[in-house]
Amino acid sequence: MQQVTDVAYRREILAEDVPIEDKLFSIFEDHTDCIVKGNREVVFGHKVNLTSGKSNLIFDCIQERGNPADTTYFPKTLDNLSINFEITPRDVATDGGYASGTNLLDAQSRGIINIVFNKVRGAMRNIATSKKMETMLKKWRSGMEALISNFKRGLKASLCTWKGWEAFKRFVLWSIITFNMRVIARWIVAKLRNA
Repeated sequence: MQQVTDVAYRREILAEDVPIEDKLFSIFEDHTDCIVKGNREVVFGHKVNLTSGKSNLIFDCIQERGNPADTTYFPKTLDNLSINFEITPRDVATDGGYASGTNLLDAQSRGIINIVFNKVRGAMRNIATSKKMETMLKKWRSGMEALISNFKRGLKASLCTWKGWEAFKRFVLWSIITFNMRVIARWIVAKLRNA
């Protein structure tokens, strides 16, 4: 109550522009963030950045508080791949929110050959060895929407009932483990059927 009263007083009486990190969006889950993405409807919760590959396994996840720009996740994701798996991918395809000249240069400096953002900004252009490769990576990225949807809706990962920020992070990680186990189980069943 004290935080709600303080924010209301600062905003209404002092006419102060209260920073978003000082605001409380849920009295039940005080870690809830306000997520604004372009002109879309405001959502309350947390951003979760997932990384996947040809296998459809989710092999990296970044969870942070606040509403950082999607462009900030791109170098962190590449760093995590390097640190956790000691690899640099040859090809990268991402959502348009990750597109920036800085991220394009960062990927090039790491030796990534094909760098495709679903949507590019301004004069920026995707880098691909051929138009066919660029189209293939864009299609693959579009297909990743099904993986994300399956993760969010199939496992109800978008409806965390665990209480607190630390519990939320654990919920997401357990959901990823469950998702990956399903992917592996389906692969094994398919192999056995074809044997």
